[in-house]
Amino acid sequence: MSSLSAADRATLLSSWIKPSSDNEKTQQDCAERMIADAIKAHPAFSDIDIRVFAKGSYANNTNVRRDSDVDIVVENRDCFYYEFFGCDAPPAGTIPGYSGQWTPDLWRREVTAAIVNYFGRNDVDTSGSVALAVSERPGSRPSADVVPSFQFHRYDTTDRSVCHEGTRVFKKGSSSRYIDNWPQQQLNNGRAKNTATSRRYKNYARALKNAENYLVKAGAMDAKPSYLMECLAWNVPNSTLSTGDLDGGFRSTLVWLWEHLNDQYKYEEWDEPNGLKYLFCHEQKWTRKDAQEIVLKTWDLLDY
Repeated sequence: MSSLSAADRATLLSSWIKPSSDNEKTQQDCAERMIADAIKAHPAFSDIDIRVFAKGSYANNTNVRRDSDVDIVVENRDCFYYEFFGCDAPPAGTIPGYSGQWTPDLWRREVTAAIVNYFGRNDVDTSGSVALAVSERPGSRPSADVVPSFQFHRYDTTDRSVCHEGTRVFKKGSSSRYIDNWPQQQLNNGRAKNTATSRRYKNYARALKNAENYLVKAGAMDAKPSYLMECLAWNVPNSTLSTGDLDGGFRSTLVWLWEHLNDQYKYEEWDEPNGLKYLFCHEQKWTRKDAQEIVLKTWDLLDY
C-alpha cells in the first residue's frame, strides 16, 4: 500500500469498521434458522432440552463485510458438566450424577446426522475435530460452523453461590479433550464496552480484522484467528479507544497495544471478552508474538 495521508487513513478505516451488509445479515440469519430447523426435525431430539444459538463474531457484531461465516452452537441441556475453580469441591454426591444416554460421542453423532440429513452429505464437512462445516450457498447462506456442545457450569465457590454458565464442546472421538466457552458473558461484556466507547470497541475490532485480512492476502503474514483481534481491542482501555477522531483513536490503540505487549506484567493479566479466560495461556491458538505481529504490521500498513 502506498504512502497514506491522515485523510486516506480515515477513508480506509471508515470502510474497515463497517459490519456485515444488510444482505449478508439476512443470509447469516437464514443459516441460523436452517440449522435450528435441522435440529428440530431430527427424531432423536424429540424429547430433550436443546438450545440452538449463534456465537462468535456474527452474534457479537464484530464480523466484517465479505467475511460472513457464522458459528452456531447446538447445546444439550438435558445434562451439564461442571468444575470448581479456585475453591474446594463439595463432598462427593452433593451434585446428583447423570445417568442418561448422552455421552459426548453420541451427542456429536446425532447432531452430525441431523445436519447431514438436512443439508446433504456433500454440503457438510464432518472431518473437523470441533465443528461441522456447512458449505456456503452463494446468494442464499454463508458457510456455517456447527458446534455440538453441552451446558457447562464453573463454580467459583464451594457452595455454588458463584456460578458462570457456559458451554463445553468435546473434541471428536474424545471424552477428555474439550473446550469451554462463555458466549453469553462475551456478548454482555462486548455490548457494555461498545456502548461505553461510543462503538469504537467493535469498530476497531473490525478494523484489526480487516487489516489482518489485507496483510494475509498480500502475503505479508500468516492468517491469525479472527477472535484474537477482537480480544486485543477488548483489552484496550475505554479512554484510549475513545481518543480523538477515528484515525487518532486507532493510532492510540495500536500504540497502547504495542507498549503493553512488551510488558510481561501487563499482558499476562489480559483476558478474553468473556472476562473468564486469560488471553495468553498454553491452551490458546495464538501467542503474544502473533499479537505483536498484527499490531506492528498494521501500523506499517497504515503508514503511521
